[in-house]
This record gives sequence, structure tokens and C-alpha cells, in this order.
Amino acid sequence: MNHFRNKRYWILMPPFLIVTLLLFRILPDDMQKYSVLVILPFWVIYYAWNYYAIKKINQNKGQSSP
Repeated sequence: MNHFRNKRYWILMPPFLIVTLLLFRILPDDMQKYSVLVILPFWVIYYAWNYYAIKKINQNKGQSSP
């Protein structure tokens, strides 16, 4: 089983998880719900990184074809 197939996800997840947990712990009680908003930039960065990686792979395949 290859659970760690997607390396980009596992590169991005630990720092964002740590920031989320720290914000949840540090922020006052009435603002703790905002710590979950850190998930949004995580997914934006993750999908943008995947998009540009796939785009680069497709460009390289197009250039190598005769």
C-alpha cells in the first residue's frame, strides 16, 4: 500500500497543521473558530502546486515529441 504517494500533500500538511493547532491554542475563545481558516490557503497552495506541476509535465511531453 502506498499511503504516502502524494508528496506535495505531505510536504504542506505538517506546517499548516501546526499553525492551525497553535492558533487554536493561542487565540481567545471567541476567535478560535478562525484557526480553521488556515485550511483554505493549504488547499489553494496544494491545488496550485499540482496544477503547475501537471502543466510543466505536459509541456515537457509536448517538446520531446517529434
